[in-house]
Amino acid sequence: MTIQKETENLPAGSSVADLLLTWYDERKRDLPWRRTKDPYVIWVSEVMLQQTQVKTVIPYFERFLLRFPNVRKLGEASLEDVLTVWQGLGYYSRARRMWEGAHYLLTQWSGRMPDSFAGLLQVPGIGKYTAGAIASIAYGQNVSAIDGNVLRVVSRLLAWPEPVEAVKSYRHFDRQIAAWQSALRPGDFNQGLMELGAMVCTPVRPDCAGCPLVQVCQGYKRGDLLAYPVKKIKPQRQEVTRLTFVLRCGDRVYLQKRPPEGLLANLWEFPGVEFLQEVSLSEALPVLTQAEWLQLFQDAVTDRSFDRDVQSLMARGLHLQGPVWYNFSHRRWKILWLIFDLNKTCSGQKFACETGGEFKPESAQTQKHNYEEEPLKEVEGNYLVKKLNQHLPEQSRCWISLSDLGQIPLPVAFRGILEGLIK
Repeated sequence: MTIQKETENLPAGSSVADLLLTWYDERKRDLPWRRTKDPYVIWVSEVMLQQTQVKTVIPYFERFLLRFPNVRKLGEASLEDVLTVWQGLGYYSRARRMWEGAHYLLTQWSGRMPDSFAGLLQVPGIGKYTAGAIASIAYGQNVSAIDGNVLRVVSRLLAWPEPVEAVKSYRHFDRQIAAWQSALRPGDFNQGLMELGAMVCTPVRPDCAGCPLVQVCQGYKRGDLLAYPVKKIKPQRQEVTRLTFVLRCGDRVYLQKRPPEGLLANLWEFPGVEFLQEVSLSEALPVLTQAEWLQLFQDAVTDRSFDRDVQSLMARGLHLQGPVWYNFSHRRWKILWLIFDLNKTCSGQKFACETGGEFKPESAQTQKHNYEEEPLKEVEGNYLVKKLNQHLPEQSRCWISLSDLGQIPLPVAFRGILEGLIK
């Protein structure tokens, strides 16, 4: 199947680009990132829009740009600060990779964004899609920008029979888009394909009557539009039970920072231990000795100051709370938790992460990063449970008031625990 054959049915003087751009000019949404050609702003928007709906992104996008209006401001900030501003948007690895990219641009490009597709691909965290979006929208370069919406639209237009995740499919779509693309308005053409996928050629109920390209859509002509895109069978999410320990002192709770690599890297958490499904905890307490419970606590919590008091509280009985569920892309957490009230023990405790009641994140000067390293990624595939590193630095632990939790990057996964604590 070729593009030439599929465009034979178009009205005289028209092309795929003409039809799409006419529709886009009339129907496109007025979105804040479409009012600029600033490559940095486009970069931020494209990263935020990955796996997140537009209506969710807009307030985060505006808040992020107020705090980090350019590459220099982003690169000079601490990772802690960036993750805090990002808090609630999810998929924190996106923020980490963008922060790494900003550091690279400061050291290698004096804070400027590269002005070509090839140059953008050199920036850590910028892949083909993001580079294509920036290069076409900001610089008018004739390159494709293939995201999930575009994959769906093009696979239906071509009735493409192979899994869209395959390298062969990407290369074929890239060639076909190049054949369609407007030479004068490549950025608008790419955005038009994305908009068509978001607003018309939707996954479940596509509005074929309102589609400007219906006359060349092979999936529509064949009557099996919803068969596309063809996708590989996804592996089932691996279920992991997370036993979480909540230490509370009045209105303050104890948090630890997660390791700098892997799932939810560098974010703060209520410490816990994890069990694969085959050794998963049930809602009922497993039959464990007090010594075994204490060992689980010590595996999770790096501060040894409270072992004796927690052991005493355990002896009085345990009340396991939960579960709440939280889905990641490749795994599912079943979160159960135990709360230990340490009011007597911690009444004189120094709250190391607070000064005058305000949380003080690490400064940018204390952040170190090796730019030769690969960008941080969430580990895919089988999930191997490992013990937490017991030698985390002191600044990786803190007590913080419940009212100040919004000032730090705490994963949404723990929202169920917080709701119970705030009641």
